Amino acid sequence: MKENPDVRRGSFTALFLVVASMLAPGASISWAQHAAGEDRPTAATRTKSFRVAGGADAIAFDGSSIWVANRISNTVTKLRAKDGIELGKFDVGQRPVALAYDGSNIWVANLHENTVMKLRASDGVLLGTFRAGKQPTALLFDGASVWVVNKQSGTVTKLRASDGTTLGTFRVGPQPMAIAFDGANIWVTNNGDGSVTKLLMSTGDVLGTFNAGKRPIGIAFDGLNIWVANFYGSSVTKLQASDGAILDTYQVEDGPSGVTFAGGYIWVSNYGTSTITKMEPRFGSVVSTLAVGRSPSAVLYDGRNIWVANSGSNSVLKVSEKKDSPDTN
Repeated sequence: MKENPDVRRGSFTALFLVVASMLAPGASISWAQHAAGEDRPTAATRTKSFRVAGGADAIAFDGSSIWVANRISNTVTKLRAKDGIELGKFDVGQRPVALAYDGSNIWVANLHENTVMKLRASDGVLLGTFRAGKQPTALLFDGASVWVVNKQSGTVTKLRASDGTTLGTFRVGPQPMAIAFDGANIWVTNNGDGSVTKLLMSTGDVLGTFNAGKRPIGIAFDGLNIWVANFYGSSVTKLQASDGAILDTYQVEDGPSGVTFAGGYIWVSNYGTSTITKMEPRFGSVVSTLAVGRSPSAVLYDGRNIWVANSGSNSVLKVSEKKDSPDTN
């Protein structure tokens, strides 16, 4: 199995990464086709790859554009979602590894500076730089506040989105890595002890800590349940959001780094096999698996298409489920 991406993001100094994922029904293209740069449609899926500079690590969508955090070049790239044309590249802090969109602005977590930056989404202008905890590694916007996961500190920090004021810092488990929101509560994966912590969004009070799998990284809410990607378990765990009870654990491919819910399905990025997997959420059955770029670190849904940040390929991949349909956002 490939190196755990949490090593790259954390206090160990290796180089590769983590985050979330998705895909399409009946999709299957060979790695050889993808490596050759061919955009080959399958029965229900086609892909197009776009180059970015410096290690695509995280990805966000602002309603019309895709933003990519480039961990090596210390930049973020803005791509037009419709066709992937680059609209701008903006300098940020050292080792940007996470992004979030608050409705008007893009937030960037700088792992090696212990800061987050706020960029105006329309033009990339820097609006502010704010202190976080040690090694900020994930971001989430809850509608009013930005939550920052601080891996080395074992905490999450809540910032007021309007001005970056710190509203609170809350203790979670060891080596927290990713974050999700269920509408009322914040969920955080603790990579260090195989657990997830549930916090009340309004106050930050801990409501419980629950077992997941081995070395959990990504986390997502499907409207009813919480899904956790267990990197060393080659599995995803489904938890009941009401009480954290484990409902089931499903095997996926090597090194699941992230998970997300979109279009009625669970999508898992498999860092070790450079694939993404689409799952049916009720029973956890695998619908399809698609080869993507090397070491997929983040996946996102723009409402019509799936975007994958390939940290090992310096690229983002756009996946469309409709064969021969216009390539529009």
